[in-house]
Amino acid sequence: MVYEHKDGGPTLTFAEPGPGPGAVSAVERLTHGIRRLWPLVRPLSAEAVVGCLDRETGYPDTGVKPQRPHWFLHDRAAARPTGPQALDVVDPWHVDPVVEPVPELSAEVIAAWLERAEAQASPAPGTHDVGWKDLWCNATRALLPRPYAPDATPHVALDVAEARRVANVPVQRRGGTAWVAGPTREMRGLGARAPITLHASDFGRVELAVSANWSLWSEDGSPGRAALTGVARNLVADGWCVVHGTEFFHELA
Repeated sequence: MVYEHKDGGPTLTFAEPGPGPGAVSAVERLTHGIRRLWPLVRPLSAEAVVGCLDRETGYPDTGVKPQRPHWFLHDRAAARPTGPQALDVVDPWHVDPVVEPVPELSAEVIAAWLERAEAQASPAPGTHDVGWKDLWCNATRALLPRPYAPDATPHVALDVAEARRVANVPVQRRGGTAWVAGPTREMRGLGARAPITLHASDFGRVELAVSANWSLWSEDGSPGRAALTGVARNLVADGWCVVHGTEFFHELA
């Protein structure tokens, strides 16, 4: 049986490459990282905190805030659950977010959404620019390891960490591959996390954290773990560096 890690799974955190000859925005750097992860994990929702960056230092200033600091984006089709196994992705953490449903998320959709959030007027236009600070993707779709997902498998039986009960999470077939997504309504009721979650931040440099919340992507020697370390190596090949997680994912040390 697949089990969920209690208090979140082991996490790999990457820091963006150093500045190159052509400076690009933090949104573009984040989009690049998400695109590299796309073969393994695809967000179904994204929640952002937007702040005001001191123009001299480039760091967020907690004393200056934009009018709309909280933004939430989600897959429209996963917002109206019709049964326990239906996706239920809309659950913003922050107060009074700007909520935007879209037909389907992609790295480019997330980038355009963040750029709209950053386009709001700065309360201190002479000294501060509006920019995203944190981004969470707590509802996702993750690629199932091929040996685990034969054609006859209708669902993954997930041993939920907090409830000590089993949630049956449907297997989705997309373009000849098998995926599993969450949270479903049943998962949310039991307190279960999505299979893989993402958190990005920009406090002077972009960092991107990937958490393997289910054992399918964390067990040593498993196909899922190999898939996760494979996309990690693609990021490293692009100049990102691993700043946390090699004590667990020792293959990347």
